[in-house]
Amino acid sequence: MTASVEKVAVSVDREVLLRLERMRRTTGETRSALVVRALRRLLADEEQRARVAEYVAAYRSTPEAVAEVELARSLAVRSLASIPWDEE
Repeated sequence: MTASVEKVAVSVDREVLLRLERMRRTTGETRSALVVRALRRLLADEEQRARVAEYVAAYRSTPEAVAEVELARSLAVRSLASIPWDEE
């Protein structure tokens, strides 16, 4: 099954285009492949930013209770106490 491909005409600053061409020569990719890779990275970064923002908003609306924090701290102390630390 072949993915649908659309052509898009965009205006690009000359310096950006020169950098793109240098990268393209280094990677051996076509201009289209390199631009698609950059766009996919941009979209993935934005999706990650949105997921983090959603997580932060959810956490702020329902933070841990004091008892939960104290339990986590005591479990961490107990766990770390069982590790043989090098004394230097």
